[in-house]
Amino acid sequence: MGAETTYPLRALSGRRAAHVLAVWGLVDLLPGARLSFTDQDVPVLWWDGADLAGTAAAGLVERTWDLDHGPLRGVSTTTPARSVVNPLTEQAWEQVPTTGLYGHRDPLAVFDVSRAAKRPGTVADLQVGASALTLLSGRSHAPGTVRATWTCRGAKDEQTAYRKARRSLEHLRYGVLDVALAKPGLRFSATLAQPRGVSGSERCAVHPLIDLLAWVGQTLLLPRQRSVPAPGRPGVSALSWVLNPVPLPLEVLLDLHESPPAGLPWPRWTARVQTLGGSTRVTALGTAHPDTPGGPGGPVLPSRWRPPSHTSLNKETL
Repeated sequence: MGAETTYPLRALSGRRAAHVLAVWGLVDLLPGARLSFTDQDVPVLWWDGADLAGTAAAGLVERTWDLDHGPLRGVSTTTPARSVVNPLTEQAWEQVPTTGLYGHRDPLAVFDVSRAAKRPGTVADLQVGASALTLLSGRSHAPGTVRATWTCRGAKDEQTAYRKARRSLEHLRYGVLDVALAKPGLRFSATLAQPRGVSGSERCAVHPLIDLLAWVGQTLLLPRQRSVPAPGRPGVSALSWVLNPVPLPLEVLLDLHESPPAGLPWPRWTARVQTLGGSTRVTALGTAHPDTPGGPGGPVLPSRWRPPSHTSLNKETL
């Protein structure tokens, strides 16, 4: 390891929920990496490793390749039966003595095993719910949509997937996002959540790298997200995040996402999870908005503020 290097990711924006999830996933794939945002809300990676693209590509393939024959084997729906999920959660618990963690960085985060998808009594084998950020539709499911995302990049095996991911990450470093024409799939980066109603086609422009990285980012979060007011509804799930101007490690980023300290003077943004009508139920992340007084995320935050030290936070700072 050498001196820490900064990597501004100018193709991404801290004002887009999909990009924030993706950059969180990227930070998680780079051991020891930190993240900050510029005055223009551009994410900046801080890392002391030697091969950013190669390291992240290897980690991305390890986390997302062949899920239906690995950690999500036997799962072919967003709301599987508890009899299918229970053996997977039991296996995850068995790994706790080794990892010291349960659920963190686990594909099982796409399910909310604490609740049933349908009312008790309607089915013999209760179905678990999908997590708030499982943005699939119809009969799609996590292993199938992740596999389809790799397929639209032309990856048919792990070696090809690694090469494709490495090339896309190199492009990302230099401000370029690779684009593919595909069905909306995971719906993190899709330009249209329901393309047929606009263009008559089932396909639209997507960013496969963003979708895969955002999927990794999703698995870092709790299955349930905060509820915010919505017109005509008591509340809907939403993703909120802080645009921190100082570099922070992943653990702190997630802590600020889950429970930011009162009065934290950094911009905070929120994107609702929208449910779209039609013949197929579709969920997608809506347009993000800065939090406002009395709004979904609490008080308005003043213009950019930085603590005396640009390298660390302490209780006095917060």
